[in-house]
Amino acid sequence: MSERIPFPVIKRKVQRLFRECNIDISTIDVSRKKHVAIDLQKITKCRNIIMQPHPFSNDISGVFYKKGDKLFLGVNNTHTETRQRFTVAHEIGHHILHSDDVLHFDITEKPDTLHFRADKIQSLQETEANFFAAELLMPAELIKKCVESGIVYVSELAKYFKVSEEAMSYRLVNLGYL
Repeated sequence: MSERIPFPVIKRKVQRLFRECNIDISTIDVSRKKHVAIDLQKITKCRNIIMQPHPFSNDISGVFYKKGDKLFLGVNNTHTETRQRFTVAHEIGHHILHSDDVLHFDITEKPDTLHFRADKIQSLQETEANFFAAELLMPAELIKKCVESGIVYVSELAKYFKVSEEAMSYRLVNLGYL
């Protein structure tokens, strides 16, 4: 069993990913944007991850696997856009945080529920991948800018970041805003 990766380390890994993929969140002017959603296609392209949308059964959110030297990320294209975005970010988190895994897949009871796996137990790796996804999709720095500019409602912030209201609520609680 692996040791827990401290959340500050995960946050630094997300920041490193932003730099590696030329995403500078410090330059984003939230008052002049319709949304501030992080470009996940840019990140997958930067990391040479081949995206494969697929109509999996409703209980499968995503799959990440390596075949030879190629990386593949399958995402359930029957789920909502916000769920797909979280799944992609979550699977990228597994790739970066748990790179020894050859195959990883997430099974959910409900497509908009974030915290279930096949064994219905929230594992350490799942918690880490969820934190990674939250930091990737909803960087603390951007949330702070939004709140300071007057964007304060959960529903409004969720639309702005293209995430579910549930994901935004968890993020705001974890950042101390709620």
